[in-house]
Amino acid sequence: MGNGAVLLLLRFIGGFMSYSKEVNRYVFPLIATNIAQLLINQLSLHFAVNDSSVALSGISVIQNFLFAFGGILGAFSLSFNIKGAQAFAENDKKRFKDLFKSSFLLDVVIGASFLVICVVFGKSFLRLFYGFSGELLDLSTLYLVIMSPYILLTLLTFLLTNVLKVEKKTKPIFWIGLVSSLLDVVMNYYLVPIFGVKGAAISAITSLFLVVLAYFYLVHDVIFEALKSQSTCKKELILFGIPLTIQEIFESVLFIMAFDALMGRQGLEILSIYAVISQLFSIVRLPAYMYAGAVSVFLPQASQKHGSKSFMRVIYRNSYLMSFGFAVIVTLCANIFAEFLSSQINTNIIALTAFTMLVMAATPLYESSKMLLQSSHAEKWVVSLTALVNIMSIAILLVIQGLGFQTYQTLYFVYGLSLVILSILFIKKATSIT
Repeated sequence: MGNGAVLLLLRFIGGFMSYSKEVNRYVFPLIATNIAQLLINQLSLHFAVNDSSVALSGISVIQNFLFAFGGILGAFSLSFNIKGAQAFAENDKKRFKDLFKSSFLLDVVIGASFLVICVVFGKSFLRLFYGFSGELLDLSTLYLVIMSPYILLTLLTFLLTNVLKVEKKTKPIFWIGLVSSLLDVVMNYYLVPIFGVKGAAISAITSLFLVVLAYFYLVHDVIFEALKSQSTCKKELILFGIPLTIQEIFESVLFIMAFDALMGRQGLEILSIYAVISQLFSIVRLPAYMYAGAVSVFLPQASQKHGSKSFMRVIYRNSYLMSFGFAVIVTLCANIFAEFLSSQINTNIIALTAFTMLVMAATPLYESSKMLLQSSHAEKWVVSLTALVNIMSIAILLVIQGLGFQTYQTLYFVYGLSLVILSILFIKKATSIT
């Protein structure tokens, strides 16, 4: 009996370590890619804002807006990632090609539509929703119009990298990301002094276009084979993607668009500080996103081996360890980073940065548990719960705003509290279905 217990324990530890090594081999190149890109992008942002707090605020808000819509519309790419990984694990090549072509066609239609909307209605949206006016409105509108192909190119990037991720070939992603980010810095260095914000937008969209070309070259065999096949999965991807899209809408409307809109009404000084800290937090939450992404790729295999619980323990542990390390580093370097971006920011922001990292501590648990449920056919339940919690959070923020008590701290406290509530409920649900 004792020997049996020891053997069982050894098998558990072996399986745990096996999952940890395999997941880390997949995730580390992705984290390294995104860290390199983010750090280099901060250098690009330094050149792009040209020491102007107005340009820093405008570019940061537009970037957040585009990232929000990239997440919302990219939910259909997540549909391919989840269903494509399942087809790949089952060695169903015909279905994999069908899913790819269907996703590709959807991405083109969605991206082209967003481009037209940005060009036609961009200025009115920035004026009415964010309350921008004067120089800030003009600079932001110019940046948004030039960046209007962003969604199309981002969706194609999601799709093409998902092919590599499903095949667990993540190392090329690092080198492509690194080279494109360095190119962005070089172009910003030369173009911004000549064209200002226009040069920053041209640099960003050009480097993204080259990224798409590089990924296209890497997976061109898959693309050409898939384009020859029939496209019968568009409706399936749309129906599966609708709950994921609604999920992203509720997250992005509250935590990106509405959150930014309320933060923008705190004044230019707070907005510029928020622009800096949000850039720092984007580094800290990278492990959460990358490990959550690994869930959709590895979960089908883990479930086949009846090891999904051990696998998720690996995800939670590794995600938190890496996020904590990043949080400590960026908090200590917050003032240096703020001065690097704009010498007009003279406030000590270490305390605010530490506060932000603390109240957002549920992010790794939230992202991984959400992906677990979405990959386990509980996406509609996730949407319903997220809608309820986020609507309540928006209502609380609006009441605080109406009472005149809104501050940076109240905004982030409500944000972090909503993540804690959702994480607890997601974990309880996951426990009951896995």
